[in-house]
Amino acid sequence: MKSIHPLPDPGGLPIASVERETGLSKDTLRVWERRYGFPTPTRDANGERVYAPDQVRRLAQIKRLLDRGHRPGKLLALDDAALAALDQVLGASPASPADAQLECWLERVRNHDTEALQRLFFQELARRGLSAFVQDIFAPLIVRVGEAWSRNEIGIFEEHLFSQHMERLLRTALANMTPTGGTPRVLLTTLSGEEHHLGLLMVEALLVTEGAEPILLGPQTPIEEIVRAAQLKHADVVCLSFSSAFAPTQAAKALRELRTALPSQRQLWAGGAGVKGIRKPLEGVSLVPEFQELFDCLAAWHQQA
Repeated sequence: MKSIHPLPDPGGLPIASVERETGLSKDTLRVWERRYGFPTPTRDANGERVYAPDQVRRLAQIKRLLDRGHRPGKLLALDDAALAALDQVLGASPASPADAQLECWLERVRNHDTEALQRLFFQELARRGLSAFVQDIFAPLIVRVGEAWSRNEIGIFEEHLFSQHMERLLRTALANMTPTGGTPRVLLTTLSGEEHHLGLLMVEALLVTEGAEPILLGPQTPIEEIVRAAQLKHADVVCLSFSSAFAPTQAAKALRELRTALPSQRQLWAGGAGVKGIRKPLEGVSLVPEFQELFDCLAAWHQQA
C-alpha cells in the first residue's frame, strides 16, 4: 500500500527549527498548509512535519516580504521566479559605503574565512568603538547573513558557523569590560523557547558602553527563575530579548505574567525584532525594538534614580 506521506528529505528541518529559522510561527505554517497548499512538509517516522531546505528558504523570503507590507495570499500564489523578482525590486537601493563594507564581510562568510572575519572584527572595533560597531556593523551584518541564507547564497552551516564565531569574538571583547558597581544593574535573558542569544550579547555590549552593569543569564530562563535571579542579584531592571521567531501574542502574554511577578520598582524592558509585532502598550513594560529606545530607557532610569 502506498504511504500517505512520502519519506522526509534527510536534509529537512522539523517545524520548531523552521519557526526559529524563518520567524514564522508553527500556527502560521499549519494554517498556510491548509489554506494555500504551501508549505508541503513530509512526515518523519513519528508523524511529525519535516520541511525541505528549499521550502524553508522560500518561507524566509516570504517572511521578509511580509515585513515589508505584502499580504500572504498574494505572496504564496507567486512562483519562485516572481517571488525573487519582487524581493529584488523591494530590496534594491543605491549602494552606500556601508553596503559595500557589509558585502565584504558577507564574502568572508561565504568563503568560510574566519581569520579574515577576525581581522575585520578587531579593526572595526578599534576604529569605531564597541557601541558604534554593534549598531553599524554587527547588527546589520546578522540581518545580511540571514537574508543571504534565505536566498540560498549560503547554507545553514555557514550561517551557524558565522554566528558562533562572531559570538566568541564579541565575548572576548566584553570579557574585561563589564563594569562593577555600574547602574542600572540589568538582568539579561530570554524566555523558555527563545533560543536566539546574539541579541543579548549586543545589548550587553551597549549597556557596558553606557556604564550600566549587565547580568547575563543566557537564553531560555523560566519566568519563576527570572524573578528569583532578579531578586538575588539585586537587579534594577529585567531585560528580555525576543527574535522575530517568537510569536508576539505569546511574548505579550509572558511579559504580562512576568510583570505581575516582579516587584513594581523593578523595571521590565523587552527588546528585539519580536516585540515589533506587539501593537498595544503593556502596562509596566518598556518595549525597545530599536537601539535608540534602549538608550532612552537608560536615560529615563537615571533621571528617575
